[in-house]
Amino acid sequence: MKYKSLFDIWKLSSVEYPDLIAFSDNKENKKHTFKDAFRQVCFLAEFFQKKGLQRFDHLSLFAVNSPDWLIIEEAVIALGAICVSKTSEIDIKELDYVFYNSSSIALITDNFEIVKYFMNKDENFLNNAKFILYTGTEQIEQNDKIYRLDDVLKDLNDDTEIKTDWEENPDDIAYINYTSGTSSSPKGAMLPNGGMSYVVEELQTFNDIYADKTFVVTFPLSSAGGKSFNLLCFSKGCRIMYTPYKEFYDVLEKYQPDYLHCAPKIIQTMHSKLMTAVKNKGSVFEKIFDISYKFSEKILKFEKEYLYKNKMTFLTGCVNLIKNLLDKTVYKQIRNTLVKDEATIFVGSAHLAKPLEDFLQIINIKHVQHYGLTETTGLDVSNTIESQKKHPYTVGVPFSKTVVRIIDPETRNEMPKGEVGLITLQGPEILRGYYNNEEATKKAILDEHFLNTGDLGYIDNDGYLIVLSRYDDVIVMNNGYNVYTPLLENEAKDSEYIKQLAIAGHGKPYLTALIVPDREAYEKWCEENGCKNTEPNDNNSFKEFLIAEINEKIKRKKDYRYYEKIKKVYFLKDEFTFENGMLTGTLKIKYRKVINTYQDVIDKMYED
Repeated sequence: MKYKSLFDIWKLSSVEYPDLIAFSDNKENKKHTFKDAFRQVCFLAEFFQKKGLQRFDHLSLFAVNSPDWLIIEEAVIALGAICVSKTSEIDIKELDYVFYNSSSIALITDNFEIVKYFMNKDENFLNNAKFILYTGTEQIEQNDKIYRLDDVLKDLNDDTEIKTDWEENPDDIAYINYTSGTSSSPKGAMLPNGGMSYVVEELQTFNDIYADKTFVVTFPLSSAGGKSFNLLCFSKGCRIMYTPYKEFYDVLEKYQPDYLHCAPKIIQTMHSKLMTAVKNKGSVFEKIFDISYKFSEKILKFEKEYLYKNKMTFLTGCVNLIKNLLDKTVYKQIRNTLVKDEATIFVGSAHLAKPLEDFLQIINIKHVQHYGLTETTGLDVSNTIESQKKHPYTVGVPFSKTVVRIIDPETRNEMPKGEVGLITLQGPEILRGYYNNEEATKKAILDEHFLNTGDLGYIDNDGYLIVLSRYDDVIVMNNGYNVYTPLLENEAKDSEYIKQLAIAGHGKPYLTALIVPDREAYEKWCEENGCKNTEPNDNNSFKEFLIAEINEKIKRKKDYRYYEKIKKVYFLKDEFTFENGMLTGTLKIKYRKVINTYQDVIDKMYED
């Protein structure tokens, strides 16, 4: 392997790209060159060591994405200590659970209110902690246990002698990453140092990342997948820029980044913004776009079903000529309102709906899907830009030392290619177990250290993995039929009237849906159809229209079944958000929480 441990990534990058900018915020107020970042890692490792942090100690890092995060984390890991990280924006009770469940003995945070919380809860908290490091900007009262990061780093300059030969053991645990809390008690996945360096090395073979380019971060750094892409870009000399999500689209416009790592929810929002750009260009252009898009859909279908499977050089050349013409005259004008031509979007955290993937393909935005979990140190399976075109709707092939096995959920027997089963994974990146949770570990780790991912999917004849849904998200109707709700939701979300939705129907005779409507689209529909702009739940005409549209879209699904249709809907006023606990940090809907929260509403849809 190129990297024996995570420290090798930092050391080699500091030598290869010393003066390039490694990390910055979106205002460029705080920047670190690769050389400075490496020296800060080594300096902080010595500081932590002097404050009593030792190998195998656990330290909690609670913060939002920042240029300091990975530096602090690696300084902890360089000592052989273990970093437990979570975004500081989640509920304090979850942070409390993570800190104490992980047996942390030190705390680093950007929010001093978190420190005050722990001190108020336990009068011995400060005495028991080895140290507290505050990374925020406000002035605080410091003592022999509480420090400000900026003040600590004042003692570091170009002449400061520091230890730069830290030796990490690749078999040691580097992170305890807690799951996103879709259950009441998050589980702490123990992730190996060598597992993350392996993931970074493998990602280099799948993705062309170049030095002195810009990568804008959307995933929280507490996400293993998000972290692995940060370290990938760092290993290749790319500038990593951190920005709050509310400023994300301003950053896109200002910096025109080369690389983005996004959840499907962000792709859906980008789609809406791009379609708004079409409308803003006037009715004539909108009509041209619609005609071009329908024609491009036929071309795309022809490519998937015939052209990619048959080598027809002349025909391929003709198709590419038409595509290039449409791109230059139509799609480029829309694409460049958000991203530049050279940009690549890496899509993770959840399955990308087919209509969204088709949209990216047609308007020629380069994109790559991949697959992984917290428990797999981020990623295990990936496409390349080219393989994504030739094998659409897949998440790619496994890394070189990773094995994907599809098994029957009941018998645990391996399934043949093309048949749906439980996705299991084996490789150097798989978690060593859940910290302080032997029962969960036994459920997750199968024979030969295969991980039960809890996801359903299959491997196609070309060896590419297709992920369908969470095994727990399967609805079993009262007639015994199984319905994979994410597949239906992916199709339904293609409606311009839907922002978010969750399908219900477990143990019921038919399916229903909770919908967060697009209010602007709904108002326009009311105006065009001459009805009062009442609450959607009181508008039976709109309900009937939308149910019909949803079911038409669901019928496009491969292997559609007659019972996979929505009979009733209920419109919610509040969106599913990270703040109200309905979305994970990687913007996936917490399905069980949504269903439990709105159970009364769901029950009423089945009363008559």
